[in-house]
Amino acid sequence: MPTSAPKEKTRTFYCPIDRVTVTHIKQMYELYQSYYENTALDIFISDLSKKTGVIMVTRKSDDRLVGFSTQVLMNMTVDGRKVRGIFSGDTIVDKRYWGNNELAKAFYKFCVRQIVVRPPWIPLYWFLISKGYKTYLLMTNNSYKFYPRSGGDPWGNDEFYKHVTESYSQQLFPEYYDKEKGVLDFGHDYVHLKGDVADITPELAASNEHIAYFDQVNPGWRVGHELPCLAALDYHSILLSLWHRPAKWFKRNVLGQKVKGKQVEQKLNATPPAQRWADDGDDALDAGKAS
Repeated sequence: MPTSAPKEKTRTFYCPIDRVTVTHIKQMYELYQSYYENTALDIFISDLSKKTGVIMVTRKSDDRLVGFSTQVLMNMTVDGRKVRGIFSGDTIVDKRYWGNNELAKAFYKFCVRQIVVRPPWIPLYWFLISKGYKTYLLMTNNSYKFYPRSGGDPWGNDEFYKHVTESYSQQLFPEYYDKEKGVLDFGHDYVHLKGDVADITPELAASNEHIAYFDQVNPGWRVGHELPCLAALDYHSILLSLWHRPAKWFKRNVLGQKVKGKQVEQKLNATPPAQRWADDGDDALDAGKAS
């Protein structure tokens, strides 16, 4: 069972990469090293230097860093169209603070800022890579327009979403992206989480179409293959959220109806991995987030 979040108050903020201090880096790496294998400080610093900024979670009592998520703002041209993207890199939360939604809220605010400041004719996407089904569910449970998707995109954007996904994958991971399979193969010696990735049993796959679909499109997840994904961050999604989120809350808390997928989420919450931002993957966005 996960350790409940401590009573210590935390502070969450976005820090541009040029304001990240040596102390920040030291504490980030200590946290990173405690959850990942095959790590090296020089590689960590080199990778960090390529990021746009970091969302940090610190204890108010002593400013000790207890969680972070690296972010990259990307500008690309795909099929003759300009697009922008937010790539969520390493995301770690001290296990004593699992269930703390502050990192999720900060990411949501960060995304909203990017939606507001960008020219409305340039689409904005959230880029993330999924090694296990839990990361994939984090996107499907909190997004309306995403790729890849079981049954395809209802608004007919699959082909363009595919090209955008290929573009950012080739830009960020040119050595590891398998365009034919649509996955990233980092090999066995690449940095990876300590412990096993959550298994997909036949019963679990049968209980949720998104989990079954993830297993179908990324059958190599058991050997470390990661699935590049994207979710649209646009005004249309915000409008959909303004209608559906209150409706879901009303059904659950007033009418007492079970929300689809809730039983699966409870299974997820029982063993939250190090890189998850909140125990409740479905309600994390409701609390204020957009990985």
